[in-house]
Amino acid sequence: MNLFVKFSIIFTAVVSGNIAAQAQLKKMQYRNRVADTVVLVNTQEAEAKVKGPKPLRREHAIGFRANTDGWNAYYNYGIIKKNDGPKYEIDRYFDVLFLQLEIGEKRHPKEVRDFRYDGGSSFQNPLLSLFSTEMFRYGKINTFYQAKIGVGYKKLIAGKPEPHTVSIHWSTVGGVSLGLLKPYYFQTDAGGSIKLNPDSVAQQLGSRQFLGGYGFRRGWDEIKVVPGLHLRSGLKFDYADRRQRLAGLEVGVNAEVYFQKIHQMAFQDPKSFFFNAYASFELGWKK
Repeated sequence: MNLFVKFSIIFTAVVSGNIAAQAQLKKMQYRNRVADTVVLVNTQEAEAKVKGPKPLRREHAIGFRANTDGWNAYYNYGIIKKNDGPKYEIDRYFDVLFLQLEIGEKRHPKEVRDFRYDGGSSFQNPLLSLFSTEMFRYGKINTFYQAKIGVGYKKLIAGKPEPHTVSIHWSTVGGVSLGLLKPYYFQTDAGGSIKLNPDSVAQQLGSRQFLGGYGFRRGWDEIKVVPGLHLRSGLKFDYADRRQRLAGLEVGVNAEVYFQKIHQMAFQDPKSFFFNAYASFELGWKK
């Protein structure tokens, strides 16, 4: 055997052994990694989820508003805007976007109720006068009603940390107002009925004696509509003791402007802008 053959055999044996050793090392390293792997298993039981109350999304309210120059009755339909706080607070801390429908009457500060004098007792029943002619408003030209529709927003100032405490919102609403002018009719000594004309009111008042007024009953077929705008803003206090109830008191100011001047009383300048203060009370529910 020559030298070249011996060298080839030795080289082949060395290479084969090296390959086998490397393969065995890789296999052992793979096994070592598997052996060192730690798998964590959580055996603790998951806590049961407590289902909270259904979130409130809508608000309904009806109310009555006493103004310095009249009265209003209204209905609110609101969409509750949640805050970003914890779930247990969302029913005590929220804003409200609402639609408001309203009707009312505006009275002139010069209006004075008077009673028919028939030579007898001066005592008259003001409740019965609503349905009779024994009481009237001397010099009144038009009864001024309003029908309003507006969109408003109640912004939270202070929430309800406890169920029996008071939440405070800043409420602002604005929209369209329709003024409804109904002629005011009187009963005179000449018999029949009469309404005052702003252009000849002095002559009418001087030539007749007024015995009473028809008040609410007469003039509905002669209503004149005057469009306008209104804006109101004030503080609202909600003291309801249940999450699905609403009991509120609101105080603030109101402004109205109409596209035509309104005649309410004789010898008084007509005007198109009205400003007043108000206090309102409302009851409602949330769901």
